[in-house]
Amino acid sequence: MKLLALQQSYANRRSNSFRNQSPLDSATDGPNAVKSPSGIFWLLLHCLCCLKVQYGIRNPRSLIVVTPTYMRTFQALHMTGLKHTLMNLPYDVVWIVVEAGGVTNETAALLAKSMANSKVQVKHVGFEKRMPVFWEARHEMESQMRLRALRVVREEKLDGIVVFADDSNMHSLELFDEIQKVEWIGAVSVGILAHSSRPDEDPFEVQKTVDGEDEKKLTLPVQGPACNSSDRLIGWHTFNSVVYKGKSANYIGDMAMVLPRKLEWSGFVMNSRLVWKEAEFRPDWIKDLEVVLAGDGIENPLSLLKDSSMVEPLGGCGKKVMLWWLRAEARADSKFPSGWIIDPPLEMTVAAKRTPWSDELPSITQKVISTTTQENTEKRATKTRTPKSRRTSRGKRKRESKNADARVAGRNSRERINN
Repeated sequence: MKLLALQQSYANRRSNSFRNQSPLDSATDGPNAVKSPSGIFWLLLHCLCCLKVQYGIRNPRSLIVVTPTYMRTFQALHMTGLKHTLMNLPYDVVWIVVEAGGVTNETAALLAKSMANSKVQVKHVGFEKRMPVFWEARHEMESQMRLRALRVVREEKLDGIVVFADDSNMHSLELFDEIQKVEWIGAVSVGILAHSSRPDEDPFEVQKTVDGEDEKKLTLPVQGPACNSSDRLIGWHTFNSVVYKGKSANYIGDMAMVLPRKLEWSGFVMNSRLVWKEAEFRPDWIKDLEVVLAGDGIENPLSLLKDSSMVEPLGGCGKKVMLWWLRAEARADSKFPSGWIIDPPLEMTVAAKRTPWSDELPSITQKVISTTTQENTEKRATKTRTPKSRRTSRGKRKRESKNADARVAGRNSRERINN
């Protein structure tokens, strides 16, 4: 009886809802529903709400991106890629660029280009020390530069999510959506793209020289959080550099494999309030930034924590890789044009057959083309005449030899007749 009564009440509610349909609901029915302005508005609003629910981003926070850099050959290549990644984000971005050796005009011009019409706010900070040539010293100095950026966040009380984005790394846009879930400090998996700068080196040479146990560790070069079956943090996947002993690069431009640290800064994100001066804005398990800066330095953000188990694993508890670590650099003494602007322009070496410009060429260019064409014509003519001249000289020598033989034979016959 109870089941029958519930079914009857449910049927009555459905019939009442259909009878008491609102004008807004009726506006969305029928063939002209899409043409109704109110219908289109509510449809778009519904789609936006569904997207927010799907990605879990109801109130997106600003991103505070920290990037250490310095002027070098590949700086324009790396910084341009990262710049366009940040420009395509749907969030407000504060980009803190810390430059080794002080602020330079080249880096400032690179940052100012294409940033005028974007939502990216740039803070260009100079660092007094110059970037060292050796990789180990460079890793340590980059850590100091990131701490310098955190001091800017502390002093200006910037509110948002701090992301450590190195200029040579590669980031998926999904990463910046995922880190919106972090409450205090989170960790993501980082794919390590370790490579060798030697072009003639066998890419599998390292794997051939290691034993079976180390070979298993080489199959998945990923740093990040390690979780149990309940998706709880139980440890860390670290990069094992022991198997590359004696094969890693010591200095920039060294023809060897460039290796990362045990845990890279780029694998961590944090709430900017963790480094604020006011203690009421941070939990008890966070160290004060000034205390950390007074020490010997830190290798990664775990040194900011009293309890590392409080880290929030992101990206499906570290199962999804949305960030790749890469160090590709030119030699430290390589030459490149300032700002990659070629001035004066390079001279033409080969004339193009078709160009988008007018057919009228400058007089100097016409002289160069005519001279080149004349030289090519003379060379082709010389190559064409050479076989013919050789055949003619050989035929001439044969005829001369035949004539000489004929004269000798005639002389001998006359002498026999006279005798």
